[in-house]
Amino acid sequence: MRNRWMLVALLGLAACGETNGDVTAVDSQAPEAGAALAVAKLDDATRNGVFEKAIRASGMACPAVTASTRAEVRHGVKGWKAQCNNDTAHLIEILPDGTAKVTSRRY
Repeated sequence: MRNRWMLVALLGLAACGETNGDVTAVDSQAPEAGAALAVAKLDDATRNGVFEKAIRASGMACPAVTASTRAEVRHGVKGWKAQCNNDTAHLIEILPDGTAKVTSRRY
C-alpha cells in the first residue's frame, strides 16, 4: 500500500501560494503552515475532493468522501479523518512538504 501522494492538485485548488520556508514537524504545539494550513482553509467540498484523490492515489477504494473532520492522526499530530461513502474511513496527515500520508485499515 502506498502511504504517500504529492498533493500537487491541492496547491492549485487552494490557490493560496502561501508557504512557510521552514520544514518543521507538524504537531499539536506548532501552528499549521504551508500545505496543512492551505488544506485547513479549504471549504468542505473542495477539501473532501482533495482527500478523495489522496485516498485513491494510496491504492484504497473511496468512491466519494462524504465528510472530513479534524483528528489526531497519531499522538500529538493533527490531521484529518475522511469518511467515504463505502463505509471506510482514513486518517490523513498533511506533511510540511505537501505530501499526504494516508493511513487506512483493511479488514
